[in-house]
Amino acid sequence: MLDYTFTEEQNLLRQTVREFANREIKPKIKEMIKNRKIPDSILKGMADQGLFGMAVPEKYGGPEYDPVTIGIVAEEIGRADPTVSIPVFFLVDNAWSYLLAKYGTESVKEKVLGDVVKGRKFIGIASTEPNFGSDVASMTTTARHEKGKFKVNGEKAYISMVREIKEIGGGFITVAKTAPEKKGTSGTSLIYLPYSDQHFDLTYLEEMGREGSSWGAFKITDYEVDEENLLWRENDGFRIVHEGFEFARAMIAVISAGAALESIGRGVDYMKQRIAFGKSLTKFQGLQFQVADNTAKMETALDLGYKALWTYWQEQKYGKFTRFQVSKEVAKAKLLSTTWAFDAINDALQWQGAYGYSKDCPEEWALRGIRSFQLAEGSREIMRQIVARETIGKEFI
Repeated sequence: MLDYTFTEEQNLLRQTVREFANREIKPKIKEMIKNRKIPDSILKGMADQGLFGMAVPEKYGGPEYDPVTIGIVAEEIGRADPTVSIPVFFLVDNAWSYLLAKYGTESVKEKVLGDVVKGRKFIGIASTEPNFGSDVASMTTTARHEKGKFKVNGEKAYISMVREIKEIGGGFITVAKTAPEKKGTSGTSLIYLPYSDQHFDLTYLEEMGREGSSWGAFKITDYEVDEENLLWRENDGFRIVHEGFEFARAMIAVISAGAALESIGRGVDYMKQRIAFGKSLTKFQGLQFQVADNTAKMETALDLGYKALWTYWQEQKYGKFTRFQVSKEVAKAKLLSTTWAFDAINDALQWQGAYGYSKDCPEEWALRGIRSFQLAEGSREIMRQIVARETIGKEFI
């Protein structure tokens, strides 16, 4: 038996978040784009609504929501912010605070997670380097284990939320080589590095879209942290890092679908009031078919996103699926949702003619923002490789 219904609690949360987003987020998007910064009032409001560290256990002050419930919030924020700046903040914080809550040491969790839930600290991920993205084996950042500490040196690039972590507080779950003499992904560890002006040399980069969220690079020089900052086991971090990426990827799927469905809605509203050649644009069958195709695709993508979140949680909580089964469901959802969303938003922009090409049109903001999701947290090419590997069989690839 299949049950596609949300619980009463989930529906109530959706309604509450939607009301908050309509009241506090939507009216401030132009201000955010102009200032290239998420307004402090939005972040405070999200903290007051309990939208940070939503997977954090009650022991550390969190509500310990499941991924599907967190996905509902991600979708609603994605619908409210076409630039996807605020959704990026949300998904990074929630995915990686979950991983810290699962694999961090007790002492670090007690120091950090309560403040994450209250919006006083932010947890990011530092994986990508200037010369590698998905090729973790080529990583050059090292964390030498010496006398009960890790000494970290290296460089990370294209990292989300560098300004926010500097200003708000928090740190990065950092991927580093603790045994660089080992080949491939062996000898890789995850270490939580609290932000420090002394040890982080920040450089800010300007994104194509996502104006409200910061993006940058940093060098880490001789940063010593205690052993307690290690997540799980030394030299075995590659095995667990994908749990964070998969949670983030599944949220990207529902965010992209939600944002695209909003764009379709705005485009249809425009067509209804636009008269061309003596009749409404909605009378043209070619446009009707585009609306139908894009709606069908994005509603399917939304379902795939929730299926991915559900499968992820069934594996995490109950062990009902394998890691590879989860990887495939997540990859399918992210691949199709981000691809179809970009196309749907592009069509909605086209329906609006010259206005669609203006900086005042939300679809112009959304097109640039959604494009990032075809790269972030694993490119489309990597998603295809995962689906192919699990369909054909790893031994035949």
